[in-house]
Amino acid sequence: KDRCPDEPGSTKNDGCPITDRDGDGVPDATDRCPDEPGPADNGGCPKIKEDIIAKTAAIAKSIYFDVNSSKLQKRSYAPLDELVQILKDNPSYKLAIESHTDNSGTNEYNQKLSNNRSATVMNYLVGKGVDASRITATGFGEENPISTNDTKEGKSLNRRSELKLSN
Repeated sequence: KDRCPDEPGSTKNDGCPITDRDGDGVPDATDRCPDEPGPADNGGCPKIKEDIIAKTAAIAKSIYFDVNSSKLQKRSYAPLDELVQILKDNPSYKLAIESHTDNSGTNEYNQKLSNNRSATVMNYLVGKGVDASRITATGFGEENPISTNDTKEGKSLNRRSELKLSN
């Protein structure tokens, strides 16, 4: 039954050696990033550095749309280009784009607007060479406010896109 009779191996692997291409101690069969070393508690993927998490959060705060529109304002391009570079430099990273609105307008309108805004950001990144399979784009409408919708300032805080990296 030994599939690799000329090499020492594990019974768990039908007598074949357990491979670990990146040498991180996480077998390729369970390593989510078999070509990049990372700790076992992160599925064998490298952990995302705090400075990159902070940079991504800053980029998220630099995403602007025209009023009641999913059209990106030009001032968003440079920060999003920085995000493109982060993703290109770290091929194991995945990105979740989550857009939110305030409570002005109907729930249906706000849901559609937030979906379209997330899709616009995704399309921008894909257009710059990031593989679409690494990105999810979701709109939450007015459902997850981070401030009151009773003031102009609160509404402004609730209109946002969030960027969440994982690997």
